[in-house]
Amino acid sequence: MLDDFRADVRRYQSMPGYRGLLWWMLDQSFWVILCYRLIATARGTRLHAPLRVFEKLAEFVHKCYLPTTATIGPGLVIYHAFGIVVNGKTTIGANCTLYARVCIGNRWPGDGTPVIGNNVTIGTGACIFGPVVIPDNFVVKANAVITPSSPTTPPAGASS
Repeated sequence: MLDDFRADVRRYQSMPGYRGLLWWMLDQSFWVILCYRLIATARGTRLHAPLRVFEKLAEFVHKCYLPTTATIGPGLVIYHAFGIVVNGKTTIGANCTLYARVCIGNRWPGDGTPVIGNNVTIGTGACIFGPVVIPDNFVVKANAVITPSSPTTPPAGASS
């Protein structure tokens, strides 16, 4: 966990406009990532379930849902964490960048979740739904909506 968080900090330090660690610590993105990294270290232990209370508290305070059940590689950068929602079964690779109001998840309960490659940038307002794979070094443009290209049958009772 500490190595992943150090990679997050190193990545922020390499970004243009970086104004120092103290400046970054005043940003809610810092606290969202720190909470994720700290609580995710308990994944697979008896402490994880009780610590998820703090995950929900962080979601309430920061208006960003980054569940510790999601797998997120080192070097994560979040700009303007407000409104980000990530499904708990999502996998996000190393050195990824998320902007505000990004939604990554499934289309309906039981549907698959996205797998995001390494060095991916996801622009403001982008939505990635369903069992899709975003390749390494890809840029998802702002407000893009990505869903599986193969036709699927919606669950029973869903209207089209």
